[in-house]
Amino acid sequence: MKKYQNILFDFDGTLFDTSKGVFKSFDKVVECYKLDVPDKSVYNTMIGPPLRESFSRVFKLPEDKLVEAMDVYRKCYAASGMFEVQVYDGVIPLIERLRQAGKTVCIATSKPEVYTKKILERQGMLDLFDFVAGSDLEEARRVNKVDVIRYVLAEMGLEDKKDECVLVGDTHFDAAGAKAAGIDCIGILYGFGTRQELEAYGATYIEENLHDVQKLLEL
Repeated sequence: MKKYQNILFDFDGTLFDTSKGVFKSFDKVVECYKLDVPDKSVYNTMIGPPLRESFSRVFKLPEDKLVEAMDVYRKCYAASGMFEVQVYDGVIPLIERLRQAGKTVCIATSKPEVYTKKILERQGMLDLFDFVAGSDLEEARRVNKVDVIRYVLAEMGLEDKKDECVLVGDTHFDAAGAKAAGIDCIGILYGFGTRQELEAYGATYIEENLHDVQKLLEL
């Protein structure tokens, strides 16, 4: 098994359960556009991918309404939903263990970078990471997971060290993004994705919990 020196983490569903604030903001969009969403469990599939994609795929909003709908979501999310999060058990000890072992620890998320940093700062966790990468608010660049991963690799000087890098994430967007970027992926099963999707999109490993991830990384 490879020795990973550089560990990249997804954010939603991997480090934090962000569903409460995110779902409340989805509700705001549904209310604003009077959308018919009979089964709100579909919201689980909307955490991870870019908002533009989710609003088009799930909410069936037309192209000319997507930017406006994103603004509706962002206003609700920034006002209160952003901080309605819960860090998963074992996240902080694992990251501290990684840092103690001399690993480079980064975040690669499709969540806007500005929100990601604000949440980490509120939680007192910003200093735990060597680099935090996310999308821009307009989702005009670094939106897809592969683009965010490539940005981390470039900024951290890791483009020639891909065999030492791994992404930890919970959905097929993570598995597919890591594969496209040329790095391995550890899929975890406590977030918003499923074993079936992680397998289908080529996750290198699939683990039940962070304790298993720790053992995999041989810490």
